[in-house]
Amino acid sequence: MRRAAHRDKSEPGIVEALRGVGAHVFKLSGAGVPDLLVYFRGRWMPLEVKTPKRDRLRGGDDVLTAAQKVSIALAPYPVVETPEQALRTIGAIR
Repeated sequence: MRRAAHRDKSEPGIVEALRGVGAHVFKLSGAGVPDLLVYFRGRWMPLEVKTPKRDRLRGGDDVLTAAQKVSIALAPYPVVETPEQALRTIGAIR
């Protein structure tokens, strides 16, 4: 049986904030695939969600995987840690 994909602790708050401003949010999963695909004001935006550094467990939890590093190098997309960062990234706030 396949194990469920790991979701970062900060993701629920980010998704809630994005949906709160009217964005459509799709959760993705797979090696090297961004966590979220967001549609807002006629624009698609992939987002990688990470738990804020101060909240990460010891031992490097929630750092970019090798597949994510390759993916971001090929087609750069933002990494967000907080709802405010996500809203700023999609252009909902300044």
